[in-house]
Amino acid sequence: MEFQGRICPRGASYYTWQAGDTVQSVAQANGTTVQAMQVLNPDVNFTTLPAGTEICLPSQSYTCISGAPYTVQPGDTFTSIAAALGVSTYELLERNPGVAPDSLTVGQVLCVPFASSGGAETPSQPAEPDSPLLPTPSLPARPDTPPVVIVPIQPTCPAGYTRTAVTAGETYADLLVKHNVSYRAMRSANPRLSPGYLIAGQTYCAPPHGTRQVCTGTQAYTVLAGETLDTIAADLGISRGRLLSLNPSLLPSDFTQGAVICIP
Repeated sequence: MEFQGRICPRGASYYTWQAGDTVQSVAQANGTTVQAMQVLNPDVNFTTLPAGTEICLPSQSYTCISGAPYTVQPGDTFTSIAAALGVSTYELLERNPGVAPDSLTVGQVLCVPFASSGGAETPSQPAEPDSPLLPTPSLPARPDTPPVVIVPIQPTCPAGYTRTAVTAGETYADLLVKHNVSYRAMRSANPRLSPGYLIAGQTYCAPPHGTRQVCTGTQAYTVLAGETLDTIAADLGISRGRLLSLNPSLLPSDFTQGAVICIP
């Protein structure tokens, strides 16, 4: 797959993938998280990424989509961090997709919940006014420290998507087959759903049946019986080339009944 001409969000930087890199090693070396790497590069499969490919490297503001960054200290374990924060290991895993709980390393960055008062999430420590970095939360040191209040994470699904939950024993491949959607579509809609660590009860946004791509800045449309590339383009008043450019992952022959396409 070719990734030339990648455009990264403002504040993010570019990184050229090197031989031997893994998403975990690059995230740790740059003080960010696997979650942030996946969110900024939804079309990238890091397990098969060839050396020389350019990707987006998250800035500090992208490190944790929900919560605050925490740097793993000597002696920390996934269980001890969760216990010290007063959260379940499930909650901590939800905030850190792609992280292997049994192989944490010193210096690795995790996303942990903000402390909350009055129901609104706020950082446990205020940032210095002139500091470009978010504060690193400290784990509670005393038993009388007020417990962290957790705000449950519920995905907000795009229009046409269905919120559903992982059932016991389901794999990521099972989800793709069940909903008949592409890996790219599922990953783009659910960056926090880790393919290797599905847990029964986790909620996710199921794309419409037959989705191969995610429509950004456009609308999703399901092709009806009898419609073709030509008829859809004519009905929309655009050229076939324009319609194909809005659907770069589709072949002209893919515009058949049931296919989900992007339209202006």
